[in-house]
Amino acid sequence: MRRALVCLFAMIGLLTGCSPAQNTAIAMHPPASPFTALLLLDGVSVINTQKTLEDHVVSWVNGQDCSLVRASMGDHYCVDNTPPPTEPRTTYCYKSLARVSCYDQRLASDESRYVGSRVDMVPVKTP
Repeated sequence: MRRALVCLFAMIGLLTGCSPAQNTAIAMHPPASPFTALLLLDGVSVINTQKTLEDHVVSWVNGQDCSLVRASMGDHYCVDNTPPPTEPRTTYCYKSLARVSCYDQRLASDESRYVGSRVDMVPVKTP
């Protein structure tokens, strides 16, 4: 995000049209057309987010993740951006000779080497 803001401010600085001309109208005339500015902003957007400015608007209106770059690679233009359902999974960790080993169930025989447990959210497997 910081890189995008730096690029945006750099482009704005390039498009200000500062010139040593005496006439204010000439000095305030932008050196590039609005189309060129839009093309530059589109390029920065694609580099940083893999989406054009138009893709951002369509994604916002549509409520999905839309990308022309993804569509050009042969994938769908818009995909659902809801994360897959997850479920908690607990792993139990025990000290061994050289490291800590973790298992998906408690080991009654190794209670003296028990270190702790960890709960991770993992995607639900669909049949």
